[in-house]
Amino acid sequence: MFDSVYKLLDQLGYPHPIHPAEVHIPIGLIVGALLFRLAAALFRQPGLEKTAYHCTILAGIFLFPTVLFGLMDWQHFYAGAWLFPIKIKMVLAAILIVLVFASIILAHKKGVGSGRVLLNYIGSFAAVVVLGYYGGGLVYGGAQPKTPETYLAGMNVFNGNCAGCHPNGGNIIDPSLPLLNSSKTVDINTFLAFIRDPKRPDGKPGAMPSFSPEKISDQEASELYKYIAHVLEKR
Repeated sequence: MFDSVYKLLDQLGYPHPIHPAEVHIPIGLIVGALLFRLAAALFRQPGLEKTAYHCTILAGIFLFPTVLFGLMDWQHFYAGAWLFPIKIKMVLAAILIVLVFASIILAHKKGVGSGRVLLNYIGSFAAVVVLGYYGGGLVYGGAQPKTPETYLAGMNVFNGNCAGCHPNGGNIIDPSLPLLNSSKTVDINTFLAFIRDPKRPDGKPGAMPSFSPEKISDQEASELYKYIAHVLEKR
């Protein structure tokens, strides 16, 4: 549905997900709201309470495109797969939206200096911290040993396209079909044919999206294969 958007971005030199780049705006505003509210209490500066309130309003506005871009990235890069981190992020995103707009309503009714508003700011901050934790897990798949410089290019391709579903070479969607030691990684030609047109062992389409040459070039696929064969499978 949104392929044309990502195709245009690719042509402009931006092949990455949109959500991670844009999500920093509401996160920064939510953190700022809490800091301004705490500073208002610490330094007895009531004017900073209004600054915190305005930050929250802006955060509420930017949450809508942030969630939209997250859903678009989920469909485009993860084929809509219900990965555990994505389920957690969706629940937390819903909670965050409720907290942010509850803060705005409470500040309007009770005043920007209300203690209940401060509690909502704290709850919103906690939500974005946990959202960031699971978002980082999707991108990096947990801590990894240092990768030799020779295979850094392949590692970057893996982190940008594969790590969400295949952290540490496994398979979150179907654990019975891990990436490591798969029959699809016996040689570069088999691997390349598979990522261009992925199929399950029974020949039926699975959840894995296909990666066209526009998405992962043959050279990038070669670097990716080297990383899988010489780094992931050696750990």
